Amino acid sequence: MNMETLVGVIPPPSRPASSSKRAILAATLGNTLEWYDFAVYAYLTPVISQLFFPSRDPLTSILSTFAVLAVGFIMRPVGAVFFGWLADRTGRKKALIVSVTVMGVATIALGLIPTHAQVGTLAAVLLTVARLFQGFSVGGEYGTSTSFLVEYAPTGRRGLFGSLAYFSSILGMAIGGSIVLVFSVILSSADMAAWGWRIPFLLSFPLLLLGTYMRLKINETPEFNALQEKDAVEKFPLKTIVRSHGKNMLIVMGIVIAFAISTYTVVSFMLSYLRTVIHIETVPATLSVVVVTVFGALLIPVFGWLSDRVGRKPLLILACVSSIVLPLAGLMIVLTGSMLAVYVGQMVMWVPVAIFCGVTPAAFAELFPTEVRVSGFGIAYAVSTALFSGTAPFIATLLVERTGNNLAPGWYIAAAGAISLLFVLRLRETNREELSANVKTHVA
Repeated sequence: MNMETLVGVIPPPSRPASSSKRAILAATLGNTLEWYDFAVYAYLTPVISQLFFPSRDPLTSILSTFAVLAVGFIMRPVGAVFFGWLADRTGRKKALIVSVTVMGVATIALGLIPTHAQVGTLAAVLLTVARLFQGFSVGGEYGTSTSFLVEYAPTGRRGLFGSLAYFSSILGMAIGGSIVLVFSVILSSADMAAWGWRIPFLLSFPLLLLGTYMRLKINETPEFNALQEKDAVEKFPLKTIVRSHGKNMLIVMGIVIAFAISTYTVVSFMLSYLRTVIHIETVPATLSVVVVTVFGALLIPVFGWLSDRVGRKPLLILACVSSIVLPLAGLMIVLTGSMLAVYVGQMVMWVPVAIFCGVTPAAFAELFPTEVRVSGFGIAYAVSTALFSGTAPFIATLLVERTGNNLAPGWYIAAAGAISLLFVLRLRETNREELSANVKTHVA
């Protein structure tokens, strides 16, 4: 007679060094591709706005383009639910392969879409559809790749390993910005608008092939293999997280408010801000954003490593407090107008973003047991980013326009930081806890 029994904590699975290295490379390379694709759209906003949303008012065109950026985020929760189910039911590896493939195909499609001058309003519809598929893919990538990295991490290094998810993501953004910058320099404005804007999107094809190949070669995570061996894979992860892990999901959603708004302000909004408010030419403005993005990326693993030493919660408190203060200070520096100030100001704004990026992957993954980890924080993260990430550039632009206050985006981030701080204070410290979960199994 079979009976359901609760067994103890699964012993930490072994992680061969060579296997871990391959896993890290595959996960981070795929992440780089995904966010290269996503960043190219943001960096090409000035061109896309005129090609797909022509208007006599440049600000109206930019707002329309940012609106489509936000639309992509609507699909993030859908992607998180699907990929969370796929990863928690069949394994992290399969979800990672599907995710990177969907993103690559959607980005190539973006490079082939006809413009408004060619097919009228249908161009905006096709652009939106491609963005929806991008959002669907990204919605599943974060929870899956982060869980994958954290589950492969040696004891005491989950913060560092988890931070590589965002290190590779931000690096992908910097690469995307660099590619756009190169073509902006070597091509005339007319050629860039005519055909040059398509090349950065189409360049994702070889990256797609490489990313998919790498992910096909990796092994499943030791934690998920242990679940399968115990016959403890969760059949209905969505039902389980809603019933048993609602509090932790709310905490993740609350922390993501400041994380999302601060990140997408510096990543997706600053280029437009430098061009329309500070009136810096496209090339020096883009160069500054790319250079500072690399600076931010290098800080991320530092804070991930530090969270393994001092804990996740103290650093997340620091992230919230700094997001209340530093974005405003950074914008004040940027508004002085010199190129040195533009660089320094953006670096100041990147500090809270780097802390969030370095600490949250492990902190969020550790809140949920292995059998529902991808679904648990992946869905919570996706819902909150759908509400606050995609809308951040749009709202920041609108605030500047409506209030006439060039510091308005900084105040918006500060308000978000204060709200997220309330949720961080409710967070339990997890950096010393065992990652493997208590699981159910069937015994004779």
